[in-house]
Amino acid sequence: DTAIMYITHNLGVVARVCNRVGVMYAGEMVERATVEEIFATPQHPYTQGLIRCVPRLGATKLESVLYPIRGRVPPPDKRPVGCVFAPRCDYARDRCLEEHPDLRPLNGIMVRCHYAEEIDPQAWTPPEEVAPPPVATADRQAEPILELNGLRKYYRVVGNSLRDVLGLGEPKYVKAVEGATFSVPKGATLGIVGESGCGKSTLVKTIIGLEASTSGEARFLGVDITQDLSHRSEEIIRELQMVFQNPDSTMNPSYTVGQQIARPMQRFKTVPKERIRQEVIKLLEAVRLSANYYDRLPRQLSGGEKQRVGIARALASYPDLILCDEPVSALDVSVQAAVLNLLLEIQQKYGTTMLFIAHDLSVVRFFSDYVAVMYLGQIMEIGPSEAIYAPPYHPYTEALLSAVPIPDPKARQKHIRLAGTVPSAINPPPGCRFHTRCPRRQLLPDGGQICETEEPPWRQVTEEHRIFCHLPLETLRSFEPVITPSVEA
Repeated sequence: DTAIMYITHNLGVVARVCNRVGVMYAGEMVERATVEEIFATPQHPYTQGLIRCVPRLGATKLESVLYPIRGRVPPPDKRPVGCVFAPRCDYARDRCLEEHPDLRPLNGIMVRCHYAEEIDPQAWTPPEEVAPPPVATADRQAEPILELNGLRKYYRVVGNSLRDVLGLGEPKYVKAVEGATFSVPKGATLGIVGESGCGKSTLVKTIIGLEASTSGEARFLGVDITQDLSHRSEEIIRELQMVFQNPDSTMNPSYTVGQQIARPMQRFKTVPKERIRQEVIKLLEAVRLSANYYDRLPRQLSGGEKQRVGIARALASYPDLILCDEPVSALDVSVQAAVLNLLLEIQQKYGTTMLFIAHDLSVVRFFSDYVAVMYLGQIMEIGPSEAIYAPPYHPYTEALLSAVPIPDPKARQKHIRLAGTVPSAINPPPGCRFHTRCPRRQLLPDGGQICETEEPPWRQVTEEHRIFCHLPLETLRSFEPVITPSVEA
């Protein structure tokens, strides 16, 4: 009978675990209602804006649009006299600027808005400043820009015993990435998903050159990239850039925004010296920041602005491939929508290819053209994004989909609880690495004994979609869909 107060910016988690929801903005409760009412009939303009920022699971960048809320949250010492949301509200009137609204009941919902009963969210039209440009389909017949074949990355582990310290023990390795094989067409986005520790970030670090591969092949623009940065040409380094999860850890607090974006231009000589400032301002405007950000220091920026600066810096060398390591996981939903729209706009404008790592499968489905599912260092399934989210899928993909929080409290979702914990990457299970937790192995003869002894074959669903599993395709196709959206969605 314990009551829980759960604080989060993840609306999917809210829909799954909460009974009642309070929506806060700039230190005030602006709406309070049941979780069903918040998602079905939000009354406050801010709540309506939050709902428009969130991608629905199954929605693609071609079928739906994310609309970020314009402007930014006012700092505590500069909050408006009237409604705190008025400077960002599309329905604000003179009264909103002068009179502070009370939290009042409306149709069983508590809402802090003077004109909530007059607002029809279905009639809302996006302001020009937040309307993203149209998105075109990636050319899946384009030449691959990145090709991996059997790529491995192992880390040597030194044990604590005397034999290990003296180098007499059997060498042990963390098998972080095992046999990664895929290609990415130019101008497309490959999303990479999986539990923490599955090897996603290690794979990206190996491609970018922060780590040298252990074995296997990796070619970018036809050039071998299995070695680390010290063995790569400046041209390859220039064409491969990265957007990191935490921009604070990659920005120098002592240098201005302009200096940090200009550094790649100076290093790779992509822009004449006298035009660097002009090009930096051009990039700032491309990421929706004005020229006056040039002389600001990182401590003067919000989290979303820092991430935009990180994207601008990655673009400064005009690369062909950008690797995005969870670039939106720490951002609130409005800033997340703005960053995703920005990345899509950049991809359309420059034809940039992207690898996109994220935990949120709704975001990956919305943003990516292809999706790779990783478990314990191995790719378990890879294919077009629309194919990954419906049967046939790998049992691990099925389990991931059952765990994703959906921003729709009325959606029906199967709940699959995986047994045990993820095994050690130092001593991964023989055969199929997922067999120790797989809820579907009992569908095979002898309870799936083959899973424990033999590595699975690749099941070719289509030319682009393949699944690493002993279960035959007929069985995989018989799985019921994990998620059934609500009729309203």
